[in-house]
Amino acid sequence: MSSRDILSRVVEELDKGRPVALAVIVGKEGSGPRGLGSMLAVTADGSKYGTIGGGEFEAFVIKEALTALREGKPRLLKVALRRDNIPPDAIPTNMLCGGVVEVFINVLKPKPRLVLIGAGHVGKPIADIGSILGYRIVVLDKDPSLASRERYPYAEAVRSGDITRELASLELSDTDIVVVAFGEVEADYQVLRHLVERGFKGHAWILCSRNRARWMLERLRSEGFDTEGLTGRIHMPAGLDIEAETPGEIAVSIWSEIICVSRSCRKPVESMGILETGPRDAKA
Repeated sequence: MSSRDILSRVVEELDKGRPVALAVIVGKEGSGPRGLGSMLAVTADGSKYGTIGGGEFEAFVIKEALTALREGKPRLLKVALRRDNIPPDAIPTNMLCGGVVEVFINVLKPKPRLVLIGAGHVGKPIADIGSILGYRIVVLDKDPSLASRERYPYAEAVRSGDITRELASLELSDTDIVVVAFGEVEADYQVLRHLVERGFKGHAWILCSRNRARWMLERLRSEGFDTEGLTGRIHMPAGLDIEAETPGEIAVSIWSEIICVSRSCRKPVESMGILETGPRDAKA
């Protein structure tokens, strides 16, 4: 594949909401299978595009690329393609090319996407803030007068109808954020149930009371779902406890928690959720 073809595949993956590790040979001393600038793109499922030489060397780089994807952090590798005279800062291999190659693995992350369920008074400022923060926005509501292009001109998609059915038709990635601000007890529960049933591994915030959050968890258990794995991913009640009252303030509290969770911060105030969402210690 040409560099152009590899980069085109990378863009396709990112547009689908999937992160990609891009490995590039940035340094080379002596003999090696490929030259400077050779690229290899690796996705989380192990698919690869391009090559930096094949064999043991490429297999090792793919393994490191998958680790970089899991950790979300780039890395620089220095690999000795020989069995002796190994530089102290290089990783040894059983190869016989003879050279030493440096590979930079960068983790390319897709533009984050917010799937907002509920386009009413609270949903609007949630989407507005998300757009300002650079998120792609998808809006779902049963009321077409609320889920409209006029109200959400910046949205990637605006859909009205049965919200669970509309959600089921969306291809969700684990990097997506779902915020449920619909406000109808049964509809909210069916959305949560759908996310659990389809195995959604991303994060979801549900605007509700503590009592309703407990009721939804108990109902999930009574219907045979394992709720242990939801800790840290399903956040309800949504938002940090900043005594928010207005729709705008509620939206700020939810986005504050979303940012806090995404950055693994030490929370300055308590989460309102009954499911733990991460470190709760106050900042010094």
